[in-house]
Amino acid sequence: MAKRPYRVEVNYPKDKKPRYFLVKDVWFKGKKSKIKKSLGTNPPSEDDIKRYTDEFAFEIEFKVAEKKAEFSSNMFNFDYLNLEKVKEIERLRFLYKTFTELLTTNEIEAYEQSFEINYVQGTTSIEGNTFSLQEARDLLVDGIIPKDKPLREINEIQNFKKVKQYRDNYKGKVTIEFIKNLHYMIMDNIDYESAGIFRRTDDIVITGCDLQVAPSLLIEDDLTLIINEYYSSIENNKYTFEQAVLFHYKFEMIHPFADGNGRVGREIFNYMLNRENYPKLLFLGDDREMYIKSLKYGNKDEFEPMVKMFVNLILSQRYEILIKNLRKVVIPQKRGGQMRLTDFDNM
Repeated sequence: MAKRPYRVEVNYPKDKKPRYFLVKDVWFKGKKSKIKKSLGTNPPSEDDIKRYTDEFAFEIEFKVAEKKAEFSSNMFNFDYLNLEKVKEIERLRFLYKTFTELLTTNEIEAYEQSFEINYVQGTTSIEGNTFSLQEARDLLVDGIIPKDKPLREINEIQNFKKVKQYRDNYKGKVTIEFIKNLHYMIMDNIDYESAGIFRRTDDIVITGCDLQVAPSLLIEDDLTLIINEYYSSIENNKYTFEQAVLFHYKFEMIHPFADGNGRVGREIFNYMLNRENYPKLLFLGDDREMYIKSLKYGNKDEFEPMVKMFVNLILSQRYEILIKNLRKVVIPQKRGGQMRLTDFDNM
């Protein structure tokens, strides 16, 4: 666990006893503040300071995240969200960052493994895969193949081992090559002929959508356009989460592949979030109806409710669970030692 940089500060009010505070400095892009927790008027001993640090750590870290969210949200321009919603997402971002920074390397691996299992089972179930969460875990972690599942469904799950390795090692921007590589891995052993290749036909529709997909001859041009629009908007302080949602919608409407567009698009969306230290969205099967509904708003050019539904999805999935997990790492565990995989919640 990383060391928490708290210090004791003393104030000397006129005609009153000195007051002691447990303090953490807050820095964010040139802005400075500090979070203070009163310790009373008696000088704290070393044992007192350790006890106060343990007792007030969660409260202080939560307020630090709120302060950073206040700083950061005022630096963005946003088109469809209001300031309060942006602050909610930013608070989630900084709570997540604090949580991961307090974990050991082994704890991070355990947490990410737990998340990945939930994510893979969710993103494939949206497309009709029937693996349960336990079956997905058995296959991804222990290599146990269920006997009653079709080969396609098995490959849909285990292909994400290669996807994760590639995604975790890739450090660059989203590019045409990155998109094709993701598709190749997602569709490997499923569709040999089209894996990693843009569709060559225009005879394709998106279920539940009356809009036409991009003509096959324009796919690469259209993808290049939305990639450039995304990074240009980020450079101009447009709000990252909002822009990632808009990119995801545009990607799905281009529909560059014959199959696998949803899984690829969701990978790109989470890659964009993770690059900016936001927690990823799970895309659970239970959220399928809300997810599809949000994209349908985009079909009607109603981007405000579309973006807000994505915000509500990630807040409903991650906020309370993140609070629970953060408490576990800032409040000392009686049994001591590092966290176990089962200590973390991702659902």
